[in-house]
Amino acid sequence: MKNTSLFSLKSTSLILVVLAFITSVQSADAQVIFQEDKNNFITLVEKPDETETKDRANQHPFALHEQDVAAILSAIQVVKNKNSSTPLFSGEQIKLLAAHLPRALSQASGQQDVIFALGKEKRYLAGLKTQTYYVAGSIFVADNQLNILIGEYDKVANNAYEMAYDPTSQGLVKYDFNFGKRERAKFSFNRPVSFSVSGIELKTKNRFDWVVAPTQLALATTKREEKFSPPNRENTPTTRDKSISATLPTEDEVIARFKRLDALKKAKLISEKEYAQKRQQLLDEL
Repeated sequence: MKNTSLFSLKSTSLILVVLAFITSVQSADAQVIFQEDKNNFITLVEKPDETETKDRANQHPFALHEQDVAAILSAIQVVKNKNSSTPLFSGEQIKLLAAHLPRALSQASGQQDVIFALGKEKRYLAGLKTQTYYVAGSIFVADNQLNILIGEYDKVANNAYEMAYDPTSQGLVKYDFNFGKRERAKFSFNRPVSFSVSGIELKTKNRFDWVVAPTQLALATTKREEKFSPPNRENTPTTRDKSISATLPTEDEVIARFKRLDALKKAKLISEKEYAQKRQQLLDEL
């Protein structure tokens, strides 16, 4: 009986050592940029050994601005039906990625991708209960474009499982996430997506899980709006307005004319009727 207990203890210890070793190896391979718990993180990892990536390095390190990240992510919509769509990322997820992705890409090597998993809560039953959903994927820069691979969308947290294995909500339960692949996977994200601004598109027409966007979308959009925005007709003078304004007297000239008119009246060189008529003419010119 003692031998059996001793064997079990040794086996348990061995398993714990192996798990600790695996965890340490994974930590060594990954560079954490942001981590709130085991299921909310933004991390740098060695890019997968896929046929499409073997001889092709990412365009890293790369300088990307926070406003460009926010503009790109805010423009991606998941189509629900013909008449409605919903944002791929929540406002809080966009805020986190916009804050941390530029730093991740500036530190990344050509052989690294940024992977992320971020949760969001949705309320139901009139707001009495909440359910956590996760979005996960990979991001990298190649060919002067920001590439977004969508691995998970609205992955549902298992509340019953978490209650059983983490009843005090210590963040002990870790989910396995799909971070997307360059090579098309059999069960990849396949829901139609749309984009609210021009410049963002699918990498290939038959894949909804790979989105590409210009790395300076916010700047490019601003320039396009400035270039193509119609003039404000209310504030823009026409040719006729310009010619009229060119002939109108300045404020100083008007004041000088009134003073001369008053002087003529005071010197009794014009009558009261002539003074009133001339004064009215000056007022009409204002």
